[in-house]
Amino acid sequence: MSAVKFLAAAAIAACAMPASAIDFDFYKLGRISGDFLPSDGVACTGGDLCSSNVMGGTFDGDLSYTNGGLIATATGTYQGNAAAVVQDHEPNWTLNTSAGLGVYHIKPVDNSDDNVTTGEALTITFNQQVSLSSIALRAEGHNIINWDTNATFALRVDGSVPNSMLLPTNVGYLNFATALTGTSFTFAYGGKLPDQFYLASMSVTPVPEPDAYGMALAGMGVVGFMLRRRKQQA
Repeated sequence: MSAVKFLAAAAIAACAMPASAIDFDFYKLGRISGDFLPSDGVACTGGDLCSSNVMGGTFDGDLSYTNGGLIATATGTYQGNAAAVVQDHEPNWTLNTSAGLGVYHIKPVDNSDDNVTTGEALTITFNQQVSLSSIALRAEGHNIINWDTNATFALRVDGSVPNSMLLPTNVGYLNFATALTGTSFTFAYGGKLPDQFYLASMSVTPVPEPDAYGMALAGMGVVGFMLRRRKQQA
């Protein structure tokens, strides 16, 4: 392959190659082998990890997770004020028997407050824009069946108006027909018939930075210039 053809192929590939989805499996805590752990965190209730020393009465901070070059930072609020994030553990977790991320705000700490419940919200902020294609949620009891019929939660993207969404009873997963694009995703107790939940996982795809498009287009421009030069010299 000539240098010109190689550059053309590389430029086209840079524009056309889709990014791969990256999974943030927050439910994976409790088996040690294969657990999905934050880069920070404080050992708290049982085998859980918290964003602050909740046993000492501190309810703030964040948990940060890195995967595939993306950084997801989890924070919690209660009635708009800072709260602690907890990654709840499940010994010998499986895909459907597991927990995930929740929020703590009750002082002294109350172990029953480890999911997202009345007045609480959990926000996941990424270090760059992503497209969210699916999420997994878990119910009280660390399963996918313990929600009330037609129970809901509220989802907000980049500070937009919250949308009421059904909790996935008997399924556990929500796949979005159209991916939600943003950097900040807030999962709150709310909607038409609110019920408590854990955020078990998120599947996201990085959105290419504008510079990446610019470099690809610039590369194609160079290829076009070289092809024109070759034709003029022929």
